[in-house]
Amino acid sequence: MFVSAKLKSAITVTAAAAAFLLAPPVNASAQTADDQPVTVTSPTEWTTLRSDSVSVTVQIDTVRLPDANVNLKAVRRSGSRSSVLFSKSVRADAAAIDVFLGRVKGAPVGGAEYLSIEWSVPEAGLKGVVEPIGIAALNGSVSPENKWVPANPHLSAVRLKDGLSGEGAAEALAALRGFSVGGADFSAGWNASGLFLYFKPTSSVPAAEFALDLKFGANAFTAWADRFVTVGADTAYGVRASQRSVDKDGMKVEESSWGDARSIVLTAADAGRTVMLDWSELGVLPFDGRNIGFAVFAKGKGAAYPAGASRSIPGTWGGISLAK
Repeated sequence: MFVSAKLKSAITVTAAAAAFLLAPPVNASAQTADDQPVTVTSPTEWTTLRSDSVSVTVQIDTVRLPDANVNLKAVRRSGSRSSVLFSKSVRADAAAIDVFLGRVKGAPVGGAEYLSIEWSVPEAGLKGVVEPIGIAALNGSVSPENKWVPANPHLSAVRLKDGLSGEGAAEALAALRGFSVGGADFSAGWNASGLFLYFKPTSSVPAAEFALDLKFGANAFTAWADRFVTVGADTAYGVRASQRSVDKDGMKVEESSWGDARSIVLTAADAGRTVMLDWSELGVLPFDGRNIGFAVFAKGKGAAYPAGASRSIPGTWGGISLAK
């Protein structure tokens, strides 16, 4: 019997479609993300939630998993320790479902501590995890159980003359009434060349570390764009988060040095120390009114600006504005 090429093609496509529909589900670990019948689309890994409410959006292939039960858990982790905060089982009766799991006490959550969203479909042998997820709520958007208050109003970096020497910048900043951390005086300025940070060491605060969130993302975890600069009596150096990962033992963040004698310039003038950070090395285009995430940690005193700032959680830092 003669069968046309067009009919043969139609038969082949129909057979392939039937085989796909009748085939048993494949374990999620052997599939790509696009092939998985269950996918958590929100939140995603390294997400920072802006509220202490934890909700999950799940997409489900209801053809392959009709009326399946999806189990969800929110787990709080720190190192190798973990505790289940919320768990819920929902029926997959739609292609996409939004599930509210609960409110997390003890915000912020970030740095070495994070949340994991674990999901499973027991009858299909499927499971997965989305992590890490943090919480760095802004504008006080937390429930009454959480007493953490976001950072204080922004500090101001005064506009300095372009071409000003390190000595000239140090003299100008020393004369300012800036801010105090742990009893030590600080101030800041900027021009077209760089950001200038002034620090007057004391016996109880011999060194200080400045933290810069250059993208002003205010996230729950440090990233490549976040810089740290430590200034002492006769030295200044920078580090940044170069690698970060999560495994069964918890969060791992590797830091590497950044900058050199040209891009991190220390000037000692009288009792004060002024460090100039070159804009080109920071990868920042300066302009009037630009905001940068900012924090100061007083070495030896345990004090910080803002008072509740955590070094490993940029979302708890304050900010500094480049004044006109």
